[in-house]
Amino acid sequence: MTTGKTVVDLPNLEALRGLCEAAGRDILAIRNARRDVQFKNDGSPVTEADHAAQRRLSAGLPRLIDLPLLSEEQVAPPWSDRRLWQCYWLVDPLDGTREYVDGYDDFTVNVALVHDGAVLLGMVHAPAAGVTWAGGSALGAWRWREGSREPLTVRTGKPLRILTSRAHLHDETQRIVATFPGARLQRCGSSVKFCRIAEASADLYPRVGPTCEWDTAAGQGVLEGAGGAVLSLESGLTLRYNTAESLINRPFVACSDVSLVAHLLP
Repeated sequence: MTTGKTVVDLPNLEALRGLCEAAGRDILAIRNARRDVQFKNDGSPVTEADHAAQRRLSAGLPRLIDLPLLSEEQVAPPWSDRRLWQCYWLVDPLDGTREYVDGYDDFTVNVALVHDGAVLLGMVHAPAAGVTWAGGSALGAWRWREGSREPLTVRTGKPLRILTSRAHLHDETQRIVATFPGARLQRCGSSVKFCRIAEASADLYPRVGPTCEWDTAAGQGVLEGAGGAVLSLESGLTLRYNTAESLINRPFVACSDVSLVAHLLP
């Protein structure tokens, strides 16, 4: 693949899928053993499963392509170092830890390959469902389930189907939802929301509450590969990564068709 004058290697998809699914098996093994939950300084939960998946990915990803790794479950390098990165792995070993702790099945393993702020490839694995999604804007998108792989393409439904976070339904989100009369509201956790739009089972996901870059990059790759978009609600531009010291995303909307959200954009 060529981006400008830079040739960027892509990992073997089956090897990457095998690694993500192995991390998923680690998560499920600990879930079944009902290990203890701890809490970070910001009050968000972290479990032994987060750490087990982190160990699996941090050991396995450099064997696929040896690049810097930025993950929720390790201390982020300072911006003075990160700003020099052209290509790197962006990882959330267990996205949707709160869903995992509360007994829901919509938690995921997120792995993205980012180059110059854009997602080249994203892979999302849902261990409890046994489903894996992958994609990139120049690659297409696919879903693996029950041993078969199928291509994905977005398709807008009637009525519109809007996804929101199970844990975060802010007033501003409700105001956005109200601009789509007759739409059906669905609530779920983790990066599964991007994948549901990519597989044509939903249409929109507005998010005004804070998310981190590792929460969204892998799902964005899948959705862009299927023909959708993830756009900043402040600039109207595609969401980008590692562009500043903060790793917190600004408000955004993920969609199957940009025309659906034109009234929300500047």
